[in-house]
Amino acid sequence: MVIRKITPESRQKYEGSSIMYGSVFDGPQWSGLFAEKIAHYGLYAGGDLIGGFYLYREKRYGLTVCCNPPLTPSTGLFFRDETKNPARAMDKCKEVMSLVAEFINKKNYPIVSLAFDKNTVDMQPFIWRDFKVIPQYTYVMDLSRSAGGIWKGMSAEKRNDITRGTKDGLAVRRLNDYSIVKSLVLKTFSRQKKKIDDSGMNKVLFDFANGGNSFGFAAFNGNEPIACTFCVYDSNTAYYLLGGYCSEKKHHGAGAMCVWESIRHAKSLALSCFDFEGSMVPSIERYFRGFGGRLTPYYRVNKARLPLEIALKFFKRRLF
Repeated sequence: MVIRKITPESRQKYEGSSIMYGSVFDGPQWSGLFAEKIAHYGLYAGGDLIGGFYLYREKRYGLTVCCNPPLTPSTGLFFRDETKNPARAMDKCKEVMSLVAEFINKKNYPIVSLAFDKNTVDMQPFIWRDFKVIPQYTYVMDLSRSAGGIWKGMSAEKRNDITRGTKDGLAVRRLNDYSIVKSLVLKTFSRQKKKIDDSGMNKVLFDFANGGNSFGFAAFNGNEPIACTFCVYDSNTAYYLLGGYCSEKKHHGAGAMCVWESIRHAKSLALSCFDFEGSMVPSIERYFRGFGGRLTPYYRVNKARLPLEIALKFFKRRLF
């Protein structure tokens, strides 16, 4: 098995495979948003393209950083595995991950920080090459349950918040205008004194999003939106990417009402899972936990050149 850069001649097959075997974040519509900073690579076995991945690079403080693109929770690694034997399947996965880990390691980027999809669990090849592997967590909801079962699985606090919001006259509507999402998200990040990639958010909301890959909901008090959610989805999973609310006119149930409608809409699309794309921030983790999803780990791999790694330990010790 070898890795080769995707050429114009192999682009169509690569893109078809990424849609079939990858997530929404692996496909050409998503990666195309950041094309100027992305290089695509194919995994070849006996000359046959069986998978691939992309690497996104950007400059920070004059250094090249290999990381996930803005608003992209997992790096675009996918591959076809038709092996039936469990031991052989593990061998195949180990071979792929070893090849990818060695490829990234040889690139010798000053800083690497990549989060992988929750289904990618074999991080040993990265550990063996001195990457630091960090477990992170999300909550994933099984949408095969009935709506009533999902409702009962939520905390009493979340159910009460939603019921109270309905009684107080809040109305949740599906959005066609994603500028509402942007406005509420920017207010939230500003209030929390955090930064969000404005350019990346514009690309996702206004260049990528359409009725076949995304949906958003807002809770309205009269005609004024006071909370929102925004999700993207593929054939299997809806991913909660953005949420926000207006602190001046907030209602305790507005955000929960938007999440509940997003879950119900994902279920109506016959999707299997709703992924909250969880946070390591305690208050946000606690909020997501109340919806009753399954705590699910995913992994981030980090590595920096030695002088940089020593410096980064002072600022991001948990990661480096």
